[in-house]
Amino acid sequence: MRTLILLNTNKLPGSETFIQQHINNIAFKTLNLYYYGKPDFIEKEGWLKKMQEYVLTTLNYLKFRKTIKENKIQVVLAEYGMVGADAVQYCIRMNIPLVVHFHGHDAHRKTILEKYKIRYKKMFEYASSIVVVSKKMQQAVIDLGAPEHKVVLNVYGVNIVDFIPDESNRKKLQLFAVGRFVDKKAPYLLILSFEKVLQQFPAAKLFIAGSGYLFEACQRIINAKNLNNSIFLMGELSHQEVVKMMKESVVFLQHSVEAFDGDSEGTPNSILEASAAALPIVATKHAGIADVIQDNKTGLLVEEGDIDSMTEKINYLLSHPDASIEMGNQARKNIELNFSMNESIQNLKYILANSIN
Repeated sequence: MRTLILLNTNKLPGSETFIQQHINNIAFKTLNLYYYGKPDFIEKEGWLKKMQEYVLTTLNYLKFRKTIKENKIQVVLAEYGMVGADAVQYCIRMNIPLVVHFHGHDAHRKTILEKYKIRYKKMFEYASSIVVVSKKMQQAVIDLGAPEHKVVLNVYGVNIVDFIPDESNRKKLQLFAVGRFVDKKAPYLLILSFEKVLQQFPAAKLFIAGSGYLFEACQRIINAKNLNNSIFLMGELSHQEVVKMMKESVVFLQHSVEAFDGDSEGTPNSILEASAAALPIVATKHAGIADVIQDNKTGLLVEEGDIDSMTEKINYLLSHPDASIEMGNQARKNIELNFSMNESIQNLKYILANSIN
């Protein structure tokens, strides 16, 4: 029997589907969740009813120790570097293995790296494994001091059954994007690129799903440029709604950039999901995106901030529907062969199990 505690902060936002994958699919005997942060959402989250809940307003050692002993926990999985850095002192005192899973800003944002500098060092020394999701992130955590032999690259996976494409549902000039409205996603640059697309394809429509602190600013840009009939901000969508939009669209867009504070992507799950839905992708050569997208085969890549090149690539796909469809088919094959959820979860389970032995 293997038992696990998964540590994470607060409520899972809709964008963190990768952590939801871990919750739903790591089939250890017991899966317990530690939340430290605001607990007022707990009763509203139906999926939490499937498992025993441990809710803390702070990561308190006495409660942590009691939970570990009562449930015979054998390994701790910390989602995000900061969570692992907060928990490592308790894992050391309990002599329990710790696996830390980095996801993005925890490996790149300057304020986080400065705040957690000392605790990261201690965490790297103690942790059994450090899991990363892109080649860029792999090098970043090594540069931060993680021993190279502990750093394991394991990209997120996709349940391809959810994204079986149906070409008869595609809307000829509908494009789709999904992601948080934050600096590293640069939704404003996507809007500026699509404004130029409309010069050649005035009937094209872009739907952008997600929320965040840049949402209102992006809506103001759309209003000021009279793009309300061409660009639609949808807010947060459920997983099912995202799948539906991907199945209906003909191109997926993402203009990720390194933010001024150093924040960067890991490997965006949306890129994997859109590929699984057989969508050709126009995106930037940013972080793990270039690990997934095979340029000119499964998608088209441009430099960060190059809105003219992004416009050109989008226009090409809309002008060449047969090439676009073939690129989408190749994208799905790439996911089937290299980025299935089963493979990703099995890799993570092996990492966790190996830390116990």
